[in-house]
Amino acid sequence: MKRERQSGAAVVEFALVLPVLFLVLFGAVQFGWLMNNYLLLTQAASVGARLLASERGYATPYSDTTAAVHAATSILKNTLAITVQIGGTTCTSDSTCASALGTETQPPATGTQASVSLSYAFAAPYKGALYSLKSMMPSSLSATMSELVQ
Repeated sequence: MKRERQSGAAVVEFALVLPVLFLVLFGAVQFGWLMNNYLLLTQAASVGARLLASERGYATPYSDTTAAVHAATSILKNTLAITVQIGGTTCTSDSTCASALGTETQPPATGTQASVSLSYAFAAPYKGALYSLKSMMPSSLSATMSELVQ
């Protein structure tokens, strides 16, 4: 007799727990997406800074660096902003970077840093619309890496 009265209890309990399970599931997916994008961004900044620091004496350090960063972030869908600096001076072309890096015979000042800063507009899967998870996610990601010029 008792068993007949509880026949729908499991369905009711499942219906009450299901929204919480979906929230946890989609939260984990969005957090994983965020971490993946951040790791790609930091890796790309590291690759760019390492390449830039070793480009002394080359004719196209800015182009080589931006191409390496774009190759490392090819799966990111939104626009990526790249800032290249050598010794605190922002480079916007190959000529300004090449002169700041020095030549084979004329090295830059000791301790000169080559740094690459990246900024990316983060977009969560499903645009964060599920359960308003977008409000918990950042709207942009950034990473900066520096290397000593060699």
